[in-house]
Amino acid sequence: MKLVAVMSIDTYRDDLLRLYREHAIRVFSEIDIRGHYHKGESTAADIGWFGRANHPAYSMLTWAFVGDEEADAFMEAVAAFNTTHDPDHPVRAFQMDVERAV
Repeated sequence: MKLVAVMSIDTYRDDLLRLYREHAIRVFSEIDIRGHYHKGESTAADIGWFGRANHPAYSMLTWAFVGDEEADAFMEAVAAFNTTHDPDHPVRAFQMDVERAV
Protein backbone atom coordinates (compact mmCIF):
# COMPACT_ATOMS: atom_id res chain seq x y z
CA MET A 1 0.00 0.00 0.00
CA LYS A 2 1.15 3.53 -0.80
CA LEU A 3 0.24 7.02 0.29
CA VAL A 4 0.19 9.38 -2.68
CA ALA A 5 0.17 13.11 -1.86
CA VAL A 6 -0.20 15.82 -4.50
CA MET A 7 0.38 19.59 -4.15
CA SER A 8 -0.80 21.92 -6.88
CA ILE A 9 -1.94 25.43 -7.60
CA ASP A 10 -5.72 25.71 -7.47
CA THR A 11 -5.87 26.35 -11.22
CA TYR A 12 -5.24 22.63 -11.79
CA ARG A 13 -7.96 21.43 -9.36
CA ASP A 14 -10.32 20.10 -12.05
CA ASP A 15 -7.43 18.45 -13.93
CA LEU A 16 -6.27 16.63 -10.79
CA LEU A 17 -9.77 15.48 -9.93
CA ARG A 18 -10.03 14.14 -13.49
CA LEU A 19 -6.74 12.23 -13.01
CA TYR A 20 -8.11 10.66 -9.83
CA ARG A 21 -11.27 9.60 -11.73
CA GLU A 22 -9.31 8.26 -14.72
CA HIS A 23 -7.18 6.11 -12.41
CA ALA A 24 -10.23 4.79 -10.51
CA ILE A 25 -9.06 6.36 -7.25
CA ARG A 26 -12.48 6.84 -5.71
CA VAL A 27 -11.50 7.76 -2.17
CA PHE A 28 -9.13 10.65 -1.53
CA SER A 29 -8.90 13.71 0.67
CA GLU A 30 -8.39 17.33 -0.27
CA ILE A 31 -7.52 20.50 1.59
CA ASP A 32 -7.02 24.10 0.44
CA ILE A 33 -3.64 25.58 1.31
CA ARG A 34 -1.73 28.80 0.73
CA GLY A 35 1.55 28.21 -1.05
CA HIS A 36 4.54 30.53 -0.88
CA TYR A 37 7.57 31.02 -3.06
CA HIS A 38 10.59 33.06 -2.02
CA LYS A 39 13.03 34.16 -4.66
CA GLY A 40 16.30 36.04 -4.26
CA GLU A 41 16.02 39.77 -4.82
CA SER A 42 12.59 41.43 -4.91
CA THR A 43 11.89 44.17 -7.42
CA ALA A 44 9.44 47.02 -6.84
CA ALA A 45 6.93 45.14 -9.02
CA ASP A 46 7.33 42.04 -6.84
CA ILE A 47 6.70 44.00 -3.64
CA GLY A 48 3.61 45.71 -5.01
CA TRP A 49 1.36 48.37 -3.59
CA PHE A 50 1.12 47.00 -0.05
CA GLY A 51 4.83 46.37 0.48
CA ARG A 52 4.78 42.57 0.58
CA ALA A 53 7.33 40.63 -1.42
CA ASN A 54 5.73 37.27 -0.63
CA HIS A 55 2.38 36.83 -2.37
CA PRO A 56 0.66 33.57 -1.42
CA ALA A 57 -0.68 31.30 -4.13
CA TYR A 58 -3.98 29.50 -3.75
CA SER A 59 -3.08 25.84 -3.75
CA MET A 60 -4.43 22.45 -2.83
CA LEU A 61 -3.15 19.27 -1.26
CA THR A 62 -4.74 15.92 -2.01
CA TRP A 63 -3.83 12.48 -0.77
CA ALA A 64 -4.98 8.91 -1.18
CA PHE A 65 -4.08 5.46 0.08
CA VAL A 66 -3.81 3.13 -2.93
CA GLY A 67 -2.23 -0.10 -4.07
CA ASP A 68 1.33 -0.18 -5.40
CA GLU A 69 0.33 -0.45 -9.09
CA GLU A 70 -2.30 2.28 -8.77
CA ALA A 71 0.27 4.57 -7.15
CA ASP A 72 2.82 3.99 -9.90
CA ALA A 73 0.28 4.61 -12.66
CA PHE A 74 -0.99 7.76 -10.98
CA MET A 75 2.54 9.13 -10.49
CA GLU A 76 3.25 8.53 -14.19
CA ALA A 77 0.06 10.43 -15.08
CA VAL A 78 1.16 13.39 -12.93
CA ALA A 79 4.59 13.36 -14.60
CA ALA A 80 2.92 13.36 -18.04
CA PHE A 81 0.61 16.21 -16.95
CA ASN A 82 3.64 18.31 -15.98
CA THR A 83 5.14 17.96 -19.47
CA THR A 84 2.16 19.75 -21.01
CA HIS A 85 1.54 22.48 -18.43
CA ASP A 86 3.28 25.54 -17.00
CA PRO A 87 6.82 24.50 -15.95
CA ASP A 88 6.91 27.37 -13.43
CA HIS A 89 4.03 25.77 -11.50
CA PRO A 90 4.50 22.01 -11.68
CA VAL A 91 2.25 19.63 -9.82
CA ARG A 92 4.30 18.05 -7.02
CA ALA A 93 3.47 14.47 -6.17
CA PHE A 94 4.98 12.18 -3.55
CA GLN A 95 4.62 8.45 -3.09
CA MET A 96 5.38 6.86 0.27
CA ASP A 97 5.22 3.31 1.57
CA VAL A 98 2.58 2.56 4.17
CA GLU A 99 3.91 -0.02 6.57
CA ARG A 100 0.60 -0.72 8.25
CA ALA A 101 -2.96 0.58 8.10
CA VAL A 102 -5.94 -0.29 10.27
